[in-house]
Amino acid sequence: MIRSRVCFEPNADVFVDDARGTIIVAVEAAGADPESLRVSIDDERHLLIRGCRPRERARSGSYAQKEIAYGEFAKRISLPLAVEYDGANATYADGVLTIELGLAQTPYRLTEPTEIRMIVRRVPV
Repeated sequence: MIRSRVCFEPNADVFVDDARGTIIVAVEAAGADPESLRVSIDDERHLLIRGCRPRERARSGSYAQKEIAYGEFAKRISLPLAVEYDGANATYADGVLTIELGLAQTPYRLTEPTEIRMIVRRVPV
């Protein structure tokens, strides 16, 4: 469950690559602090992504339009198929967090929340 301190929920795409046997999740996270990004499985078929987009510094003046959300964010994504956690990887480039998970050969059942241990690599542009 996403806690109330979460400021916003970013947009995401989920793609099943049949040829490579993977699920690719792309999360719109422009401006996020890469050190804050966390990926976990919170039950049998949900991926949970958390992070933080630091707030802007105070400026003198006032906004004429304000649409960009800042602060803590979280996104809970239903996975369409069972996945393997070993070999999962994540990259962060051009403001998009991309998570790649291999498809599982057999269905699975998790009994407790499991954090996926991976290093989010920032891809140089």
